Amino acid sequence: MAYLVLARKFRPQNFDEVVGQEHISQTLKNSISEKRIAHAYLFSGPRGCGKTTMARILAKALNCKNGPTIKPCGVCENCVEISKSSSVDVLEIDGASNNGIDDIRVLRENVKFSTASSKYKIYIIDEAHQITAQAFNALLKTLEEPPAHVIFIMATTEQHKIPITILSRCQRYRFKLISGAEMVCAIKSIGQEEGFEIDDEALNIVTSASGGSMRDALSLLDQAVSSNTGRITGDYMRGLLGLLPKDIIVSVTDNIAKGDIHAILKIVKEIYEQGYNILQFARDLREHLRNVMIYSINPAIAEISSEDKKIFDVQKSLFTVSRYVRMNNLLSKALEEMRWHDQPRILLEMYLLKMSEPYYDVGELINKITDLERNFRTCGNSQLPFEKQPAVRSESCAAGKVFDPADLTVVWNDIVSEIIKKHSLTGQPLKNALIKIESDSSIQLVFSKQFDYDSGLEFQEQIAKLFQRMTGLNVAIKIVIEKNISKNKAVYEDAVVKEECPHPNKENAKTTIPARIEEIAKRFGSVAKKI
Repeated sequence: MAYLVLARKFRPQNFDEVVGQEHISQTLKNSISEKRIAHAYLFSGPRGCGKTTMARILAKALNCKNGPTIKPCGVCENCVEISKSSSVDVLEIDGASNNGIDDIRVLRENVKFSTASSKYKIYIIDEAHQITAQAFNALLKTLEEPPAHVIFIMATTEQHKIPITILSRCQRYRFKLISGAEMVCAIKSIGQEEGFEIDDEALNIVTSASGGSMRDALSLLDQAVSSNTGRITGDYMRGLLGLLPKDIIVSVTDNIAKGDIHAILKIVKEIYEQGYNILQFARDLREHLRNVMIYSINPAIAEISSEDKKIFDVQKSLFTVSRYVRMNNLLSKALEEMRWHDQPRILLEMYLLKMSEPYYDVGELINKITDLERNFRTCGNSQLPFEKQPAVRSESCAAGKVFDPADLTVVWNDIVSEIIKKHSLTGQPLKNALIKIESDSSIQLVFSKQFDYDSGLEFQEQIAKLFQRMTGLNVAIKIVIEKNISKNKAVYEDAVVKEECPHPNKENAKTTIPARIEEIAKRFGSVAKKI
């Protein structure tokens, strides 16, 4: 008898043998027991997770001599023929090669004929998403109202490519990837039956490489059993798949934590010279860092062997979780770019050096700054050294605490400039405003024209916010209009900039030299004069 690969030899023959799809098996068994059998089913999900196998089991359950039954006997003529794919009443159609409208027309003609020896005529259409749109349209009426003895079972890995008109006529079942624990249990059972041994590390490598596909896992296992006469170990599986030795990955992780760039570059050089795949090295490192991160957060959910726990216990404290996330993101980005790079080794070296740089979490820095601010205020300082200081007030009017006119003019010009930057047209009338100090907490902006006055009202709130931001003072801004100021503008300007308490020298704002300018002049050995 010809050799059967493990994926075919251990293909489930009843609902209870299907691994990882209990939610679907139980639903189908209930529908058979209650005789609520649909005329069309759609099985979708990743590759190698049991879609076609489930379709064959459902066909056997419906056409078994003892059926319909949830436990097909597997020995009657119908069950044997279905298992061998030789039944004339259960037709398996490849959607990739029978995807045209002519093929669907032939199918529509054949469904009219009765079964040969079974209760149902079942069409299993694999890779159904490759059927053309015109062929699907030709199948619509037959799929919706087929003869009583016809059942359609479609299987696909890409449900989104199936037209919605087809989906609405089917009972849909979504298959999921098989978990690592379920896969390990199934492989161990097969190992006992076939008489080979495999250690925990090798099992983890097989389940990780298969990506949740039982068929891929059994194909890989079949290859390992065929090429190895003894116990299947983790090192053997690494060599078979072209994976790097575990100690190299562990060493690179340690050197990244130490920031030892010389050792990192040396390891990359050795990997390249020994003929290992640079992309595979990056994948293995990313997988290792991901496992260490998960182990540091919750060891119970980490899928690692007992031998690796000693290594993970040491490395789990090398990095913070945020740095693990950053390193995985960098490696993922490196892998994406390395596929199209003419020198992937150079690109990987750059990313590894970036990963070894000191890392500072933004959240931690913000917390430290907050703590410093809190401690600074606790020590009796109400003003932080990096905060903007409020505008200086005139020392000559300590009693009234009014603003220094020179400072106020500078602040107002800055406010007008900033508003004009954002509102170049509507902000121009603010240049015509005259400033009048009402009190320590109130300032008037006086306009002579109605249009200018309306513009001032539009920006009143913004002016108040800008004044508070620039000076640190909360001052009320009042907008007023006085028609007569245009007649004697010069006199009015003297009035509004004049300080509200008497000055010793009785000088107004036009003849007064600002204190800051006088101080600068003294530093250069000169005297400031009003021109």
